[in-house]
Amino acid sequence: MLGVNSGGICALMRKLLLWLKSIFDWLVDWRYFCLSLLVVGVPVVSGLHYGADEATIRITGMVLQLLGIGTVAWGIHTTRKEFGHPSIFTLWHQRLSRFPFFCNRVVTITSDIKLPAMTGTGRGHASVSGGPEATIEARVQALEENLQIVHDRVSKTQNEMDQGFRKYSEALKQEEQVREKEDQNIRAKLEATETGGLHISAMGALWLFVGVIMSTVPVELAKWLK
Repeated sequence: MLGVNSGGICALMRKLLLWLKSIFDWLVDWRYFCLSLLVVGVPVVSGLHYGADEATIRITGMVLQLLGIGTVAWGIHTTRKEFGHPSIFTLWHQRLSRFPFFCNRVVTITSDIKLPAMTGTGRGHASVSGGPEATIEARVQALEENLQIVHDRVSKTQNEMDQGFRKYSEALKQEEQVREKEDQNIRAKLEATETGGLHISAMGALWLFVGVIMSTVPVELAKWLK
């Protein structure tokens, strides 16, 4: 009986852990939505419960507007990082470091360039000659040997051409695979850039919306909350 109860308790604990894990995964999917509501809900609930004066509402609205603008800067930084560009601060630092001050020293840069050595290939061909005083049999034998040399040369050239075609075909296939992979990466980056930041943009838009209202009519909101 004790073993049956222990087994039931273990099964219940496993179900509980799976349920908690599913809740955590759900919260991860809705993290931006929960964060945006949390940032907006805390000051709103506090104002409704405890009341808030005009200055507090205006400052809270200003903070929400700054947070909304911060999401825009965050999206720009993410996009630049996704495409391999330096951050805005790094770019500003690089430009400021290149400012031409009057007392800067003149730096002369020299470089040595070494050209690669020229290489070339050469081929030699042999032929058989019977000579001016050779007999008919010697001339016929020389012709047969020359025909064999020509046949060997043609076969060798054909083999080299086949190897070259196979090499170029493999190189083209590899280049096609690399280009296809790069196209997929670029497509994924563009998709992430265009759609991946929508949650952040929506969160920033909500903060800006509430912040503008709180900063525009703080006196009316303070009277309404009292």
